[in-house]
Amino acid sequence: MVIHNHAVKKYIVLICVLFLPLTVKSQINLVLNPEFESFSACPDNIDEVTYCKYWNTLDSSWRAPDWAHELPGVPQYCHVCAPMGAVSIPIGGMHYDHFPRSKNGMMEVQMFYNGASTFPQARDYLQGHLTQNLIVGHIYQVSFYVISEQINGYAVNKIGAFLDNGAIDTTHNPGFVQTHCIPQIIDTTIINDTLNWHKIEDTFAADGTEKLITIGQFSDVSRTNYITLSSLGLAWYLVDDVSVIDCDNIPFAGNDTFIHPGDSAFIGPHENLLPYTWYKLGSGVPIDSGGGGWVHPTVTTTYVLKQILCGTVRYDTVIVNVWPVLVGNQQWSVGSLRVYPNPATIEITIENAPNCEVAFYDVTGREVLKSGPAFAKATTGERIAIDISKLEKGIYFVAVVDSVTGAKVVRKVIKE
Repeated sequence: MVIHNHAVKKYIVLICVLFLPLTVKSQINLVLNPEFESFSACPDNIDEVTYCKYWNTLDSSWRAPDWAHELPGVPQYCHVCAPMGAVSIPIGGMHYDHFPRSKNGMMEVQMFYNGASTFPQARDYLQGHLTQNLIVGHIYQVSFYVISEQINGYAVNKIGAFLDNGAIDTTHNPGFVQTHCIPQIIDTTIINDTLNWHKIEDTFAADGTEKLITIGQFSDVSRTNYITLSSLGLAWYLVDDVSVIDCDNIPFAGNDTFIHPGDSAFIGPHENLLPYTWYKLGSGVPIDSGGGGWVHPTVTTTYVLKQILCGTVRYDTVIVNVWPVLVGNQQWSVGSLRVYPNPATIEITIENAPNCEVAFYDVTGREVLKSGPAFAKATTGERIAIDISKLEKGIYFVAVVDSVTGAKVVRKVIKE
């Protein structure tokens, strides 16, 4: 039977489409555009929050006008692309020498007002979209960063985040203090630092309707603790790096991979703002934090991902093998090595590792089973069963080392 090229291509495309949903890992941080990086147009004046994709004020019908004016309730979108003016970086209307905490965008939000005007106790509220509704009963960790601007009349507390189904959206007085909303995330600290970003973080149980996050200050003057800094009458804060993460998230360091000397490999998820810290196995010294990134090992290296989320510490690992990974007489390659079963409870069998020494390590790099009489057969035979019954449950690494050349192959195993 003859199969034409176009038919083969069509078949391959069909296979890819069918299996794509099974291979794509969903976004971990559920906030869309959490670093205020993506925009429909570069901001060039105040009241242009909607230029930032997926963000708005409380009035969802509000759109940035062709001409800007100071409308209560509307945050300012600041970006490095902005020309010199009120929303430029690092010098803007209320701040100087301020850069985003990450990437190129940030928001400017009026958190407090204590003056006589048409809008007494006026507030700005910054509202963003989530990738999906939260799951009822699940616990979520919410975090964002704020920093006080230099030209401020007050430093205040009770800056927080309110998550709901959109009922907070209003076309009636969106710039008034929204005391009817009780934020799930709230910081009681009076924030007066103009040099360091302050992290606001807490957890809450979702009711399953939440699809929006609103950041602001929801308390009136009588219920707010504040420090008077000048006669300006208001308090402006910059906001950046917003995240909402399910506490059930299991860290994923990536799939074990192979590269040639001089090449790079991407490990971890393609996201920032994750509660991750990266290590090389056995080092104990962090090499990076946040989401995934590129690594350039010159020898086979195991990377350890540590996640601290909602007070729980979890680990995952990924091995980047650097070719050539040949052992002994160059007739044995990494592809022929077998370590099974995995997961295992009582013993691990190592197959096709002649003239090699074997050792087990935990995720910290501590050797837990030393080479010795128990591994004698591994240096002479094709198969050896190793007793792991005394090891605690967890992730371990089996290092198979050629006793002559020193070439090493590492396999990750799980003890149940």
